[in-house]
Amino acid sequence: MRLYVLFFITIFSLGIFISTVHAQSIFSGMIFSEKKEGLKIVEVQSGSPGFDAGLIKGDIVLEIEGKKIRSLPDYVKISRKIKDKKVEASLVILRKDVEYDVTIMIYSIPIYKNWQEKVAKPIKLPRGLTKTPYIYWVGKGYRALKKRMKNKPVDVKIENYNKALEYLLNALHYRPESIDTALQIASAYHKLGNLYTDKKTVKESVVFYRKSIKYFNGCFKKTDGKEYLNKILTNLQEIETELNKIKSDEAKPALETKRKSLSIPQ
Repeated sequence: MRLYVLFFITIFSLGIFISTVHAQSIFSGMIFSEKKEGLKIVEVQSGSPGFDAGLIKGDIVLEIEGKKIRSLPDYVKISRKIKDKKVEASLVILRKDVEYDVTIMIYSIPIYKNWQEKVAKPIKLPRGLTKTPYIYWVGKGYRALKKRMKNKPVDVKIENYNKALEYLLNALHYRPESIDTALQIASAYHKLGNLYTDKKTVKESVVFYRKSIKYFNGCFKKTDGKEYLNKILTNLQEIETELNKIKSDEAKPALETKRKSLSIPQ
């Protein structure tokens, strides 16, 4: 029987992240063997995404993201398709002759609960870190935002704002109630919306404007500080102006597919 070890970062496929943050692979920490029905889980590492989702030794993975999985090459093919695009994956497993729907997640629960955005949780911190994780990441985010970008090409500016968001979202994971960090994130999304508008890339600009609105609205509900409120309202007015310039038929956001989550018995 052939065994396939999926290491911390899966050799064959994922080294994920998805959006803008460092994250482990959705399928890391599991050992599979090929069976007729699909891939049998031989071992699930404690603390891995699969372990957190409730997967156990003996489960057989039948489908990933609606695709039948019969062999390791099937797994490699589907995992490559979702690389850098997913912070969660839907599976169908077989356990004791009963099929279950399972969702593996690597997104930050604190950010999702407080700000309703699914971004991968940070897992990598420098060795010998003397600062708290929050202070470390928020400092990196602030420095990235302060870089001189005035005469840089638009794509370079976009890359820098995405890097700043990576750091700031890492910080928000550790202190999700931080209005200051959330406002920086909202402003960075606003800037990205403007940059994609400059590129005349409508779809991306609308996506980032809507992300910005979500964070600004969230901050509005969580604070009554006059300085905060002025900043929030000014930005929202500016975003509204930009969105009004975009044709309504081009501005419709893509619908998100909602999957039903089923809790499986241990």
